[in-house]
Amino acid sequence: MSAPLLGLKVLDLSSGPAGGLSTMILADFGAEVRRIIDDEYDELNNMPSARMWLRGKSTTKDRDIADTDVILVSLPNSHNLHYETCAALNPTVVYCELTAMGDARWPMYEGVVAAKVGRMKQMDAILVDKGPCFSAVQVATHATAMNVVSGILAALHKRRGTGCGNKVSTSLLQGLMPYDMGMSMHLQIREQRPDWTRSSRSQKRRMPTLFYQPVQCADGKWLQLGNLLDHLFENFMRIIGLEDQLTLLPEATEEVRNRILETMQTKTCEEWMDIFVRDGSVAAHPYLRPEESLADPDMTMNGHITKMSEVTQLGPLAKLTKTPAEITLESKQGTGWKVTAGEQTHDAPLSDITVIEIATIIATPLGASFLRDMGARVIKVEAIGGDPLRELHYEAALRCNQGKESIGINLKTQEGQAVVHQLIRKADIIMHNFRPGVPTRLGIDYEKLTEFNPSLIYLSANGYGAAGPGAKRPSTHPIPGAAMGGAGYQAGNVPERLLNIDELRHTSQRLFLANEVNPDPNTAVVVCASVLMGLTARDQTGKGQQIFIDMFGANAYANFDAMVDFKGKPPRPSLNDDLKGPHPLYRLYRAKNSWVFLGMKRNSEWEAFCQLTDKETSWQELTENPFREHDDKLTNALSDFFAERTAEEWEHFFAQTVVACVHADKQYLSEFFQDQCNDKSSWMTRVPHPDIETYYRHRAMVSFDSADAEMGGPPSAGEHTKNLMHELGYGEERIAEYFSMGVLWQEDIS
Repeated sequence: MSAPLLGLKVLDLSSGPAGGLSTMILADFGAEVRRIIDDEYDELNNMPSARMWLRGKSTTKDRDIADTDVILVSLPNSHNLHYETCAALNPTVVYCELTAMGDARWPMYEGVVAAKVGRMKQMDAILVDKGPCFSAVQVATHATAMNVVSGILAALHKRRGTGCGNKVSTSLLQGLMPYDMGMSMHLQIREQRPDWTRSSRSQKRRMPTLFYQPVQCADGKWLQLGNLLDHLFENFMRIIGLEDQLTLLPEATEEVRNRILETMQTKTCEEWMDIFVRDGSVAAHPYLRPEESLADPDMTMNGHITKMSEVTQLGPLAKLTKTPAEITLESKQGTGWKVTAGEQTHDAPLSDITVIEIATIIATPLGASFLRDMGARVIKVEAIGGDPLRELHYEAALRCNQGKESIGINLKTQEGQAVVHQLIRKADIIMHNFRPGVPTRLGIDYEKLTEFNPSLIYLSANGYGAAGPGAKRPSTHPIPGAAMGGAGYQAGNVPERLLNIDELRHTSQRLFLANEVNPDPNTAVVVCASVLMGLTARDQTGKGQQIFIDMFGANAYANFDAMVDFKGKPPRPSLNDDLKGPHPLYRLYRAKNSWVFLGMKRNSEWEAFCQLTDKETSWQELTENPFREHDDKLTNALSDFFAERTAEEWEHFFAQTVVACVHADKQYLSEFFQDQCNDKSSWMTRVPHPDIETYYRHRAMVSFDSADAEMGGPPSAGEHTKNLMHELGYGEERIAEYFSMGVLWQEDIS
């Protein structure tokens, strides 16, 4: 067994975590990564987690483009190495360009992009009437790093067939697209159909937040509940002795909430978790700090943690069973993947790939949609009644299913399993999110499927991973949000003194709002990158394999900045109770009419700021280190300074300079994308919609110079059942029989 990228030669001209994480992953899976240091931007590699993302790389001054397979650049930089120059020297090179928002105007700082496009305003519910909140978990950086990996691997797949290189482009803004989980779509539908409501279409009930209630235990520690589906919540209520309270819902929701909060304070966190793990039917996990997550048994037993040179850090992105990662500190040696230059085609990179998705809710289906956006054919197999997400969150379901074909099949029948087996015979990839044991019962376990399709790439994605105490337990997005430290960090703190009922309600609400939906998209981008690593391995070896990923590992990567530990490592910068930012130069400030975000990470930017504001001496007299966490003197002085003008005036004042200062509460993220709904937009495109004539959806998160895939709209549940059955060779009579038997199903949208 050898790593799938062994021999690949990568030249890394990026600076900072997005590029650094992506080339770390390429190095982990066998690539030789040579890094050219950019003296002007190398300060971005000084954060503690750089000890992790710089692993497996060597430094060089030799650009050596002629025999390089992949070049990664982040803009702005001082390298001035453009695609046209590289392609002229090496027409087979895959050149990936990474930006903040599509050009070199803005620095590669997540805070600047998050503030500019409304993600920080999206956090304003955490602190009512106190303005936007700093978005603490660097989800755009995480998603963009995965997009770089996915885009490069997809381009390499196409190069293998055509002999042609490609320019791949992505950005932090595109990395934020998955975190607009259907809301821009909802705004469009509401605008076109004022009489239309979610409940009038598919959602038969509203999801009570009791399912996702944070609770404090007798020792002051907190647990996050994640019992999204009715049967999980009923199991939880039974186990804690409140089953009789179910009859009071939904009318007495707040009274039941109080009973839950009070009951959970009767046992310690460890006692409750022992009960929940033994039962196996409750989704719950303690709120942890990242340092604690590094020792969590579901992390260690699933291979998510490694230790090298006294640094405890994240392990491989995914477990590839036949071509595993080989993590080293030193760079590997590559000879390059020899390719004969050929004619460029206009096919999307994955246009020859078929994916069978047998998954529900968000993470895995959303990951499959990203493969569709790069040209793959994705067939979604839905159970009778459809994916539960269609009922729980209509717009999110549309978001996850764009461009797919849908077939409704009862996999609990032999006939249904036989149909799926026929689909899989012709497929390249299957992906599911079942807990261990369920695939065997449904006839879609790896051993069964590879009997007739040995080259199959088989991805299993679940909550906790295949090993460890959580392997067979249910999980939903708030669980990894709490377990990996992101939710507690976003909330500012997790108090451990015992609280009274009013304090419990207030604190649990803050934790709930801080534990937003990001763990699902965080996992989805890892689903996409991991399955493409498997495809690359098959391209190299001709063999398929089983791949394991889980929400814990994926969300550990999303919290990369804190997922390292070594002697003397400084703690993750705290946000304090105001949640405005980690230090004075990377922080939200109230302007005359609203809020601005000041985003500086380099000394040269601070020096420019001092000169531009004509206060060089007075600013520098306030502090020896402007990047020091919670420097009250400098923070107070800057607060007074920004209060003098409006947010629009400050953004205009600093425009065309190296200082990034942006209006931070102009609109929500969904409103930003809604404003992009026009036929000239770089970020949105028009597609058909099952309820209205058309709507605008996000474009792909990765763009290719040769050809992008055609964007598609979402199918209704089972919409393509008959067409796919015909494609498999079934006649009308047998199809009708299977519908009458309950083997096949299709949503009635009349």
